[in-house]
Amino acid sequence: MGKEKTVYVGIDVSKGYADFILLDSEKKIIESNFQLDDNHVGHSLLQKKITALNSTGIKVVCGLESTGGYEQNWIRCIRQLIDKKQSVEQYKLNARGVKHQLESELRRTITDGVSAEGIAIYVINNYATKLQDWKRGIAKEEATTSRQMLCKLIVSQQKYLTAKYNQLEKIIYRQFPELLQYCKNGIPLWITRLLEKYPSLTAVKNAKLSGVDKIKGITETKANILKGLAKNSVGNLGKDLVMDIIVQTLCSEILHASQQIDKLKEQLIEQEADGDVHLLCSIKGVAEWSAIGMLVHIGDIQQFESGQQLASFFGVHPTFKQSGDGKWGSKMSKAGNKTMRSALYNAAVNVVQHNPYFKAIYARHRANGKKHKAVIGIIMHKLLRVVYGMLKNKQVFNEQIDAKNQEKSHQNEQNESTKLGVSKTSRRYQQLGIEAPVSGRNYKKRKIALEGFQASMDANTESPESNLMGQT
Repeated sequence: MGKEKTVYVGIDVSKGYADFILLDSEKKIIESNFQLDDNHVGHSLLQKKITALNSTGIKVVCGLESTGGYEQNWIRCIRQLIDKKQSVEQYKLNARGVKHQLESELRRTITDGVSAEGIAIYVINNYATKLQDWKRGIAKEEATTSRQMLCKLIVSQQKYLTAKYNQLEKIIYRQFPELLQYCKNGIPLWITRLLEKYPSLTAVKNAKLSGVDKIKGITETKANILKGLAKNSVGNLGKDLVMDIIVQTLCSEILHASQQIDKLKEQLIEQEADGDVHLLCSIKGVAEWSAIGMLVHIGDIQQFESGQQLASFFGVHPTFKQSGDGKWGSKMSKAGNKTMRSALYNAAVNVVQHNPYFKAIYARHRANGKKHKAVIGIIMHKLLRVVYGMLKNKQVFNEQIDAKNQEKSHQNEQNESTKLGVSKTSRRYQQLGIEAPVSGRNYKKRKIALEGFQASMDANTESPESNLMGQT
């Protein structure tokens, strides 16, 4: 029986419609670009097209980019055929990979049709090597996606809340600056409740004591202090009805947003109640919300082969460019999910403050001259690798296990290369020497490396012939 013929469908998704193109295994166009709307009629036409190809013994492989949600309707459309045991596959692709594919073909003009063709070609070129990765991407449960969207909604609400707090802080500084002594770690909710009821300095000054101390979070003693501060304040005592409206509106919005965020967090916590939250919370400094945020975005830990792969997936791995003698541009990739990095950043800051193990790592890097944010990035990467090991082995946090793994990794690095980065493996076919027409910088590196290798071998053996990187 002959090999099954395959047609590759490139799908470029836009809001409300998508462009399609059909190629064979030799990248020849079977059917040129056509466009279908993202509605019942368009979905039916696509299903009929795929079913007709299947009826002639042709397998259909569909590829489409991740477009922030617009692709989900088309994925469900094609999944209906998969559920009916049709000979069809579909995969969600990384948009960056497709972009590089089009750039490598030197396309001058990029249209939706050209993009669809680029997607199909990318699938053909990488089908053999990236199939398992694509399967993991498309198999993600709808529930996981919805929880990620809920997590993203909470983060967006928190950003909105921060913006309102910043506006309110500027007004407090102008109207009632003495209140800011209570705002060293942000504006507490009791001040927001106070200003919602008494939006001006004059209103607080003239308020009855019994009215102020009834506000949640304000005791009778604090109420007396606040009235005294208002009486002697350097703020604006004049009447400004417009400013009162602004203050009351800001405070109402802050209180409402705070309640919404707490409610959404409770709902997300309920969804993850039976998960691995307790494992991540065993790390001192990782709160329940941070743990859930990480778990929701990680999904099934089995889809990652290593902690390094997990770090790369969320864009917290370091990137740099190395060519010839130089290495430069070292920074965090930031190629992954922003919401996940936000949750990870908060967790990293907290473990540095509350966890002695991570605090020591932070102090060591700071002592070596690294800046605060750079070290927090290192902690984020470290924390994610620790989380990977915990989830993979279903173990609570144990700093001794991590210390042993770190020591083992350090020994492997030392066995592989010198501190100068001259790898024995890379020089396995030719001994390292200084005769090559290299740059002055590389000449110095080689010379120091050769001296280091020679000293190491002299200390461990009496036979100079055993030195694999013998000095010339």
